[in-house]
Amino acid sequence: MKKFIALGFVVSAPLFASAAVSTIGSILDLLVGFLNYFVPALITIAVVYFIWGVITFMTSSDEEAKKMGRTKIINGLIGLFVIVAFWGIIGVVKRTFGIDAATGDKVVPCTPTAYSNCN
Repeated sequence: MKKFIALGFVVSAPLFASAAVSTIGSILDLLVGFLNYFVPALITIAVVYFIWGVITFMTSSDEEAKKMGRTKIINGLIGLFVIVAFWGIIGVVKRTFGIDAATGDKVVPCTPTAYSNCN
């Protein structure tokens, strides 16, 4: 676990160190930009975990394996619910305080590609 925390700090430290933040709005814009990359990855992980649970449940004949598959399905659904609820709360806060007004009513974060910048 300590390795993941250290890796997260190593990856994110240059983002915060190089960013010239002078106001709270610019800090929040930086965090919103980070979430636009992070939330789709979390949703993908939760969906893959849910599908893995469904496959485990459907293909197993042992009762203990079915129980593990059912647990994975439930945990995947709970994870998806928490991620989407968190995403919605962030959208409400953004609209309430007028953060990220450049994107207008775009609440759904997009997946950045080589052709679009998500802004």
